[in-house]
Amino acid sequence: MAFSANETAAQSAPERWHKKIWKRYGWAITLFVLLRLAFMLLAIVNAGVSPEAGTSGNVFQRYLIQPWNQWDVEYFLRIASQGYRAADGTAQFHPLFPMLGRVAGHLTGWLTGGDLLIGLLLVSSVCTILFLVALEDLAAMDMPAAEARRAAFYFAHAPTAFILFAPYTESLFLLCAVLAFRMARRERWWMAGAAGAAAVLTRQQGLFLLAPLAWELVGWARRSGRPLLSHWRAAFGIGLIPLAYLGWLVYRALALGDLVVDLKQPRTLIYGLLISRSATQVVEQQSFMAPWNALWLAFQHLNRTTVIDLAASGLFVLLLALGGRALWRMRASYLVYSAVILLVSFSLNTGEPHPYKGLTRHCLLAFPLLLPLAVWGRRPLVNLLTLGIGFVLLLGMTFLYYNETLWLP
Repeated sequence: MAFSANETAAQSAPERWHKKIWKRYGWAITLFVLLRLAFMLLAIVNAGVSPEAGTSGNVFQRYLIQPWNQWDVEYFLRIASQGYRAADGTAQFHPLFPMLGRVAGHLTGWLTGGDLLIGLLLVSSVCTILFLVALEDLAAMDMPAAEARRAAFYFAHAPTAFILFAPYTESLFLLCAVLAFRMARRERWWMAGAAGAAAVLTRQQGLFLLAPLAWELVGWARRSGRPLLSHWRAAFGIGLIPLAYLGWLVYRALALGDLVVDLKQPRTLIYGLLISRSATQVVEQQSFMAPWNALWLAFQHLNRTTVIDLAASGLFVLLLALGGRALWRMRASYLVYSAVILLVSFSLNTGEPHPYKGLTRHCLLAFPLLLPLAVWGRRPLVNLLTLGIGFVLLLGMTFLYYNETLWLP
C-alpha cells in the first residue's frame, strides 16, 4: 500500500515529537531513574539492618514509597487530605506543593488508589527532572554546553540532594527559582514574577527572589539607556512575588486567624507574620537570630547530628568563599541570592539538642553555588572526585534520612 507525502509526514510527526522530548529530557530522566534505583537498593539494605524500618505493604510500597515518609511529610499529607488548621502546625507550610500533590494523587487514583503520598512523590519527581533541565539551560547562558550539563549532574550528586527525591518542597521551589532567573535573563519580567510567585507559594524563601530579580531589572534598565521609572510594567511583573505572599497572608488571617503583628515584639514580625504562630507545633524550639549567635549556640551543643549538619552545610559556605568572585563575574544576582539564602539559613536556631534542624536542606536552595564548581570540573580529576565523593555522601545522607531516629534533615 502506498502512502502520500502528507500521510508519511503525519505518521513521522509523533516520532519526531518523541525524539525531541527525549533529546531534551532523556538524560535527566535517565539520571533520575538510576539514582532512584540506587536509593531503592539502599532502602533494601536499610530494612535488613534497621529493625525500625517499615515492613508493611508490597515491595513497591516498602522500598520505593514508605522510606521517604519521614518528618515534615506528615504535614504535607495532612494539608493535602484535610486542608489547614489553625493550631496544628500546618499553617507554616505554604500551599502549592500539597495542593499539587492532592491533584496528582487524584489524577493517578486509578493506578495508586488515590494515595496522596504517591501523589506528593510524583510532584517532587517531575519537578526534579524539570529542574535539572532548567538548571542546565540557565547555566548554558554563561558557560559551554558541557559545563552546563555538568552543573546539573553535580547538583544531583550533592550530599543533600536526596531531598529532591523525597515528597518535600525543595524540588518544586528550585524549579520555580531557576525559571524565575531564566525569565529575568530573557527580560520576560511578568513570567519571572509568576515563577517567583509560585516559589513564594511553595516556601517562605521565595521572598528572597525579589532582591536578585530587582537587581536584574535595574541592570536591564541601565543597559537600555532609559530611566528606571519608564520600565514600570516590568517592575509590576516582579511585584507578583510580594503580591502572592500578601495573598497567603490574607488567607492565614481570614481563614485561620493565624496573623499577629506586634511592633513592640519584633519576633512577631517573623512568626506572627512571615511564618506562623503554630510553627512550634512542628519544631518546639526555634528562633531567628544573628548567624554568628546561632553558630555559637550550635558549637555549644555539638553532637553527632549537629556535626553532620554543619559539615554538609559548610560545603556550601566553602563554595561561596571559593567561587564567590567567579559567581559575581558570571552574574551578580546569583551571588546576591546565594548569600541571602545562606545567611538566613544559618540564622535559624532550633534549640537543644539539635540547634540546626533543616539547615542542610535550606542551604541546598542556594543552587548557583554549583556553577563555578562545574567550571572547575573541566579537570578530569576534579570531575571524578566531585561525582564520586558526592555520590558516596549522597547515599550516606539518604541512609540517615531513612533512619528517622538518627538524623533530623
